[in-house]
Order: sequence, then structure tokens, then C-alpha cells
Amino acid sequence: MFATIVESRVQPLESTLHVPFSISQGAVEQVANALVVLQDSTGRTGLGEAAPFPVLTGDTQEIALKAAKEILSELSNLTPAAALEKLHNVLWKAFQYAPSARTGVEIALWDLHAQQMNVPLWMLWGRTGLHTAETDITLPCLPAKDVAMFWKHFAHCQFPYVKVKVGGGTVEDDVERVMALLACSETPLRISLDGNQGFQVESAKRLVSELIARKVEPLFFEQPLPEDDFAGMARLSETLSIPVCADESVKTVTDALRIINDKAAHMINLKFMKSGIRESLLIAELARRCSIPLMIGGMVESEIAMTASLHAVCGTGAIRWCDLDTPFFLQQRMTEKSPYHAGHARLQLPEGLGLGLKLANE
Repeated sequence: MFATIVESRVQPLESTLHVPFSISQGAVEQVANALVVLQDSTGRTGLGEAAPFPVLTGDTQEIALKAAKEILSELSNLTPAAALEKLHNVLWKAFQYAPSARTGVEIALWDLHAQQMNVPLWMLWGRTGLHTAETDITLPCLPAKDVAMFWKHFAHCQFPYVKVKVGGGTVEDDVERVMALLACSETPLRISLDGNQGFQVESAKRLVSELIARKVEPLFFEQPLPEDDFAGMARLSETLSIPVCADESVKTVTDALRIINDKAAHMINLKFMKSGIRESLLIAELARRCSIPLMIGGMVESEIAMTASLHAVCGTGAIRWCDLDTPFFLQQRMTEKSPYHAGHARLQLPEGLGLGLKLANE
């Protein structure tokens, strides 16, 4: 018999950032997330994190804190496995307004369930057996004059490529940001673009053309158009000289199937905070069967939620591109030890069961 959940708590998880995380849709200057902690009757502890990003997830820290508490009130005295079934089959739709809260609870339940199964979390999500993965770093929508300051802070981490946030200003602003970044490095940098829905078809094409004219060919262009513009994404995918990656357009398996059927993107970006873990794993399996490359990212998350995503990378072996960088932006560490404590782009899975994390100062 597996132990039941006997205690739970939800509390604010906050940190200042080294650099404001600005995208075309808005900015985050202070992390305002929610920590979820579960304990079973044997004393095992499961950790989870809800990371709302209001302009993308539609919820806030206040909403996430309240919703997570309400969800957990429905799961007490259940085993983690039974709680996951109830969360997905009974509660999921009722808490659509709080997607990050659902995922924060889901992460904690998976962590505790894996510990009860006496395995690291990745073993429940696949058998690939990878133990490391490399992440990029994201250059936010900073003015070109501030890019050198950004790069000075992160260059030592040896990121294999840089995701540049674009949109929200002029194409000229975006080009200047990219060129300022490339000027910072003595060795050639690979870049990708992330529009966060900030473009129309013609402006997206113009940005890529302007960069290629400067001998800069991005690896891919993530979500250039509004999430519901499947027709526009399909036109871009057909005519753009670099791959298009769908992000906000894909929250469910149904969305992913539409992207694939409409040929609206060449790649899909998974995020636990927008889709949840179970749905993300189902999207990953669909993409594998259809030979669609995957990347994985997140909102502005600490090492708790991002380590869950790293377990998915290492377990499934199906995710080519990792955008698991936001813990590098946080000035505070939430755990005693994590893949992020070393300050290097190559992330090493923690040893131990479940997530393999323990809260600092507890």
C-alpha cells in the first residue's frame, strides 16, 4: 500500500531578477510564483511550483495561490497516484482559469509519486536514461545599448545558443538587438528568435530577411504570429527560409494535431505551465510519431519547476532544443542543490528519487 498525503501547504515563492524578463507582450521584473509542498504519512516531501505569467497564462500569483489551495483541499488523504487521477479526470477543467496552479500541484504529486515508487522522476516519463542536457539563454527585449551588460552577466555559462526575444517594437530595434549581441562574443553565436505573437506575416518575413542580409541565419522563429492565426503560421512555414516553431498556439494535443495537419509549423515548444505535464507528454508522443521536432521551455520559473522539465527531457529523449534558462535570471536559489547551482549551460540531473530536490533552509 502506498502512503497517503497527510499535509500540504502553498506559499509565495519570490525572487528578484538579475535582468528584467521582457517580451513583446509585457515584462516580469520580480518573480511572483507559488510553492507547493506535500507530505505523505511516511514523511516524504513532494515539491511543486506554479509560475504564472499573466500575459501568457492568464493567471496571477494571487490566483495561483488560491486555486492551488482549493485543488489540494480536494486531494487530501489520497495517494499521489490517486490524486493525479482525480486532478486530471475531475478537477482539471474546473481550474482552467488557473493553469499554472494545476501544474504546480501536478509537479508536486509526480515528485511524491516517484519517491514512493523508489525511482527518479525521469524513469516514470521514459526510459532513455539521459542524465544531462544543454539549455540556451534568453536575451529579453532589451535596448541594444543594454545587451553588452546582459551578455557580461551570462557569457561564462557557455550557452550553446541564445534565444532573442523580438517584437513589441520595430524591426529595426530587433535587428539592432541581435547585432549588438553578436558583437559581444569573440566566437560565433547561434541564435533563435522568439516573437511571442508580436508580428504579422510581412513583418516576420522582413525581420528574417534583414538578418539574413547581414549574414545572420537564425535557427528557427518561435511563435511570430498571434496564437489563433493558424493560416498565417502556415503561410510563414511555407515561405520562410528558417523553421517556424509553434508555442502559444499549442496548449493541447488537439492544438498540436491542428498544427501538424495544417502544416502551420515545423516544430512545437512544450511548456508545463501552459499545458500541464500529462498533456505535454501526450503532445511529445504525438510529435514523435509524426517526426515533428520538439523544444521545451517555461515561464519565469525557479529551479523547482525547471528541473521537472529537465526530467522530461532526459526521460523521453524526444526533445531536441532546451529553453530551460529562467533559473539563471533569479538572484535567489530555492533549493539546497540543483542542476542550476553550478552556473553552467549543461544541466546535470540531480541524484536521488523524484525531482531530487530539497528546499533550502528546511
